[in-house]
Amino acid sequence: MPLLLFTIVYCVITQLLNISYGPALGIYLIFFGFIKGNFSDKFHDFLNYEPSKIIYKKIGFKDSLIELLSLALVFINSYLIDYEPFSIFEFVYIFVIFIIVYRFAFWGITRTIREKRIFSSN
Repeated sequence: MPLLLFTIVYCVITQLLNISYGPALGIYLIFFGFIKGNFSDKFHDFLNYEPSKIIYKKIGFKDSLIELLSLALVFINSYLIDYEPFSIFEFVYIFVIFIIVYRFAFWGITRTIREKRIFSSN
């Protein structure tokens, strides 16, 4: 849940500051990529080399859904900043990039944060 709240606050800030599409999306992905890369125990945990079924069993439905919603909010927010209608090719291209980023880089970020207790007081 903290990931979703952070994402909403991030989206509001980028809308207020009117940051362009690239930096609005890039800053978010680089920040969480750095956190996941820095706190992952193994390289295959960072890039999710395991089969999806195993990753899903480790992470669970709730965390997977929150991560998916967070990433979708950032993509939608970045798109709304510089709104230009996508062609069919651009829409398919962005959708494929979204799926690849979620599957191989972003999926598991809440598990990494929880395991290392980055934001907890304990």
